Amino acid sequence: MVLAALACLAAAWSLWVRKSSPAIFEFENVSGPEEASSLPQPVAMRVSDYDRGGPNRLAVLVTDPESDWMGLVRGFKSHGIPATFTTSPNTALRHQVVIAYPGISGRLVSQAGIRALADHVRTGGTLLTMDLAGGGLEELFGIERQLPSRERTAVRWLAPGDRQDRLTPFSSAQAEVKIGSLSFVPTTAQTLARYDDGSAAVVCRQVGGTACLLGVDLGSMAQRAMNGRAEGYSPEFVNNYEPGMDVVFRWIRDLYVQGEDDPYLIGTAPAGHRGSLILTHDVDASKAVANSQRYAEAIRKAGSSATFFMQTKYVRDWNDDIFFNSATVSTLKSVAQNMELASHTVAHSRAFKAFPIGSGDERYPDYRPFVRDRTSASGGSIFGELRVSKFLLERLVGAKVRSFRPGHLSYPENLPEALAATGYRYSSDLTANSAQTHLPFQLSYGRSGRGLVPVWEFPVTIEDEKAPALVQRFGATVDVLDRIAAHESVAVLMIHPDQAGPKLQFEERLIARMKDKLWIGSLEAFGDWWSARDRLEIDYEGSTLKIQAPARVDEVTIRFPKRRTQRFVVLDGLRGSRQMSVQ
Repeated sequence: MVLAALACLAAAWSLWVRKSSPAIFEFENVSGPEEASSLPQPVAMRVSDYDRGGPNRLAVLVTDPESDWMGLVRGFKSHGIPATFTTSPNTALRHQVVIAYPGISGRLVSQAGIRALADHVRTGGTLLTMDLAGGGLEELFGIERQLPSRERTAVRWLAPGDRQDRLTPFSSAQAEVKIGSLSFVPTTAQTLARYDDGSAAVVCRQVGGTACLLGVDLGSMAQRAMNGRAEGYSPEFVNNYEPGMDVVFRWIRDLYVQGEDDPYLIGTAPAGHRGSLILTHDVDASKAVANSQRYAEAIRKAGSSATFFMQTKYVRDWNDDIFFNSATVSTLKSVAQNMELASHTVAHSRAFKAFPIGSGDERYPDYRPFVRDRTSASGGSIFGELRVSKFLLERLVGAKVRSFRPGHLSYPENLPEALAATGYRYSSDLTANSAQTHLPFQLSYGRSGRGLVPVWEFPVTIEDEKAPALVQRFGATVDVLDRIAAHESVAVLMIHPDQAGPKLQFEERLIARMKDKLWIGSLEAFGDWWSARDRLEIDYEGSTLKIQAPARVDEVTIRFPKRRTQRFVVLDGLRGSRQMSVQ
């Protein structure tokens, strides 16, 4: 009895020591990184930065430069809708389709400008706005009045289609703030969508051309969603298809195609594919390291590639024992063949979102974050997690680390600019449903405002931890991917390789099932394609494409929805300035 009691005490003491003492694994003669990191200064984008492009683009007349017009810039880029932004009504009215954002009123637009916008509609143009605040255009838009409220939470579109393609949540009781909206009392306008209270959310009137009202501030909605501030809007956090914001941008895309004589669109999937599937794996437990090698071998055998987000865990703490050591490095060198190795932090703490930014000179082995329990940690910083994990993978494994995913998708306010400062290009910090979009997008400084950083976000679509078990969701996952393919969107699969049986078989089956439909590969490979595509400047005038490609672009499709002859052009191997003839 005494011996048994002593054994229990010894085991408890050993467990306490393992959970509370900051033992670390030190690689001999390894320290760094040497160079310090510093945050870039925020640079607010100006409307004039986007005042470019020919008359075949959609035009956004920014009537209030202090509004959230950058949300439209980010959304149109993601959806492949060519747009020019201007504060000049005369410039905007050279285009057939105009958005007056955020609204039209005597305070925002001169009387001459208001008359010109009205004449534009009466002579066949298309005009969309989101607020008629005393502009005197109610009759033109076919409404009696508009009614504000902060109690509405969703727009339900009346067009035929699946529920997911007809619902746009924009507020919730769980959100940081309740979002305001405007409903409309139609007279001669047609109602295209209603709020959850039954009032009209979107109306259009045909009067020579088309005059439309959208009662939700799409720029503000896009900014909140892409900045990770829209959690709770969608019924499901992950593992299904909730394209709420995408639905609105697609409606505007269709409005542009309908109203422009010769529109063009930039494809959102590599040429020849209906959509894209990014394979990612979170290696954040001792037993996951060895299994990663089996996953990598299976993916290579299937003719694909994938990303392995590796936690460089060299500190023993509450989370787990040390598993980033010399043996791990040897395994990772095998995993990295034709695969991407990316950072999954050092500490993998839920408290990461509350970590201080740090000094910017954090170095291994002196940087020693310690996870105390499920919700707290000490000694960690945002710079430390980014710098040290990246350094170790590059120094010891020989990887070029460009992608990052935080543990538990914990998302600090300063993460976008810290990623840029430490050499990352791609992140996966949100779920697609919380971001309200199944397309990637560029991140903004401080997750707010109008300053962008050169880092792109790729939200998670499918993960393996939420019940039911992943292997029981194969059919449901295929259904989600089919819905994504129907709109040429992007899915990110996140798997924890803590076991190599059913979950690995699931991934092998999914690759085999979708390989003829979707582009499939790593985050880095797709990120390089997407970021090059996202930075393209394309104008189409008459029969000529004018292209500015800051980085090499391959397999980018330009579509011409109304042309009777050549309906699309594929850009391949282009960089710099180029002109192309379109027959």
